[in-house]
Amino acid sequence: MSIISIREQQKTETGFRAILSFDGGTEYSVEVCDPFSAEQEAELGWYFERWLVFPLTDTVRAEQARDNVRSYGESLFEQVFKRDADAYSNYKAMRDSLTQVEIIGNSTEFQALHWESLHDPQMPRSLAVDCSMVRKRVRAIAGNAAIAPSSVIKLLVVTARPGEEHDVNHRTISRPLIELIQQSQLRVQVDLLRPATFEALTEHLDDKGAGFYHIVHLDMHGAVMSYAAVQDLREQEQKSQPTSRLTFQKFGEELQPFEGLKAFLSFESGTPGQSDLREAAELAKLLTGKQIPVCILNACQSAKQVRGDERETSLGAALMAAGMQTVLAMGYSVTVSAAEILM
Repeated sequence: MSIISIREQQKTETGFRAILSFDGGTEYSVEVCDPFSAEQEAELGWYFERWLVFPLTDTVRAEQARDNVRSYGESLFEQVFKRDADAYSNYKAMRDSLTQVEIIGNSTEFQALHWESLHDPQMPRSLAVDCSMVRKRVRAIAGNAAIAPSSVIKLLVVTARPGEEHDVNHRTISRPLIELIQQSQLRVQVDLLRPATFEALTEHLDDKGAGFYHIVHLDMHGAVMSYAAVQDLREQEQKSQPTSRLTFQKFGEELQPFEGLKAFLSFESGTPGQSDLREAAELAKLLTGKQIPVCILNACQSAKQVRGDERETSLGAALMAAGMQTVLAMGYSVTVSAAEILM
């Protein structure tokens, strides 16, 4: 198994200084900067999140955005591998046996770079297509999750659909996941939480005790929002459903006004048509407190780090910072079919 590591060292005026190494051997100092302008980054968001709604329109604009993804990846590749002849030689010697690329760093901006796009111009596709791309943090945590001995992997699936009949079917993701586990005869015990309220999740985990579950799979809507956006969403829901309203943490911690942006997940509230927004810190506190090592966030924008914001806006990153050992999350809003394929 061949591994390439790119480890953040320090921030510079134009980007970052990092250390490149191959299988833990010789280290090379590299300078990395963001290949995109703010306008190009916004265009990338449009391409991944909005264009698929009407894919037969704006095709020229979409093609340009798609080409920019490759240009971005090739620029990163040039900065990391090709500015030192010895480093590039090491890469070429390892290229055919490469199994993993590790991105190691603590700063939100370094992790916000689109490392998955790394593209060798001599190869037909990005490195991440043929090897795993893993992001790691090196902050000290209180300790790894203490899991009770078990002969099976214990998985809790939480599927929240506040919009009910106006929302995605609650079995769209969970059904193929469970069928795959059964067909493959995997030693996995699957528990489905209903109703998918934050209160029910808290009570269920309290009942099972710390260290019971290995994985929690959260299948629900997510977004990175300002406090004003949360308020606007509340007003929109009130207008569309006069008898309903967006709840503000009736159970647990109250949502207080905040500056900047935060990542949220949308749980059911227990009342038809009402959503219950929960932010990263509260969710992280619950999951890490129950000694759960792995969290799968099948939620839009759950790995989105806002460009230029040094604060943590990524729900996935916030969970990692709070002590989760492994988190799988999404950087953009995705279609239902894409979410199903991911699972």
